[in-house]
Amino acid sequence: MLTTLALCAWLAACAVQDLRRRQVDNLLTLGGLAMAAGQLLLTGHSLTQHAPAAALAAAGLGLLLSLPGYLLGKLGAADVKLLAALGLASDPYSLLYALALACLVTVALMLASKLSLESQRLPKAFEGCLKPFDLSRSKSFPFIFSIFCGYLLQLSFR
Repeated sequence: MLTTLALCAWLAACAVQDLRRRQVDNLLTLGGLAMAAGQLLLTGHSLTQHAPAAALAAAGLGLLLSLPGYLLGKLGAADVKLLAALGLASDPYSLLYALALACLVTVALMLASKLSLESQRLPKAFEGCLKPFDLSRSKSFPFIFSIFCGYLLQLSFR
């Protein structure tokens, strides 16, 4: 339970940094990867109490699913490192559920921002909150925020 809370706190810190700066420090992403690897080496299980084989498979799956997006310029390097670290800290099912739910969160946020920002009925306070999710105004989308939301949703379904 405590390790899951630590994993959520790490994802939240990454998400906040991605929302604010559109960039996540290597110290944060690689630090999470090192924390997950250290847990695996020291205790013989992942942060979510899964076997090393499951954690390594999930890390490989995270890389396999995110590297093509990075090579096409659709994902940032932090997204790739974060998914590998999340995989190493959990298992393939958790990673896939979190990623699938993150994609749904992304679509919902993009649609909400597009509809809300075009309606002209949005209070100024909310307009600032939705601007990061409007792709017509920026080049990148804070996908790590969606991964964080997807991971939290995945936890609530289990």
